[in-house]
Amino acid sequence: LRPLERLRGELQARAVQDLRPIDTAGIPADVRPLVEAINFHVERSRQHMEARQRFVDDASHQLRTPLTTLATQVGFALREVDPAQQREAMTAIKAQLDETVRQTNQMLSLARVDSASVALETLDVTPLTEQVTREWWSEARAHGIDLGLEPIDGGLSLSVHPGLLKEALSNLLHNAIRYTPAGGQVTVKLGRSEQHGWIAVSDTGPGMPPEELARAGDRFFRGSQVVQPGSGLGLAIVRSVSERMGGQLAICCGPQGSGLVATIRLPLP
Repeated sequence: LRPLERLRGELQARAVQDLRPIDTAGIPADVRPLVEAINFHVERSRQHMEARQRFVDDASHQLRTPLTTLATQVGFALREVDPAQQREAMTAIKAQLDETVRQTNQMLSLARVDSASVALETLDVTPLTEQVTREWWSEARAHGIDLGLEPIDGGLSLSVHPGLLKEALSNLLHNAIRYTPAGGQVTVKLGRSEQHGWIAVSDTGPGMPPEELARAGDRFFRGSQVVQPGSGLGLAIVRSVSERMGGQLAICCGPQGSGLVATIRLPLP
């Protein structure tokens, strides 16, 4: 038992932040699988802590700019004596506040997705997809966008978390409607292959250069062709939700290279 006594002593002497793998040299063969399992768990914990720290650092950086802008706009409004100029400044402040609130909510949603326990249930996702699409019809009409839904015959049963899937679809539709010019189209389409089911949202917006597609879904990444303000977290939320449900997010250019197609691909139950 001396090797185990030595192992216990080494672990008890470690600092709280020390997440290095345990050295298996000198460990009895019967115990080595247990130590390797502990190392696997420690490595996952290390990756989770690093991801959380990166997220906190990125979030603090992302919020610093809009808060500084707000402070500048408020100072300008307080110094302005012309009522028309004051109203213009207050309108700009309102727009900045709305964007900051949305960005904060997206960061909280992403943190919740990353940390929440996910209990999947098998259900036909067609009614849920239709419900979310209907909720965005008024927004699409206000922007002059033709929003449509193309379901699949016989329904599409997948193992999902309904709340998280709804969050993901809402983010896809928000992005598609926001970046598609008036007169364009946004289509939600369901389908299946031999091993996967999928929900795709396509648009006729500016799309994304092919060299940037690999980074689509990275946190805080925004394409070079985007001119509207945003946080760069919408697709990151969708990717995280897809992975938590055992699937993946695929981003590609639309037909003839125009627009964008974002697809949540999940394994069939």
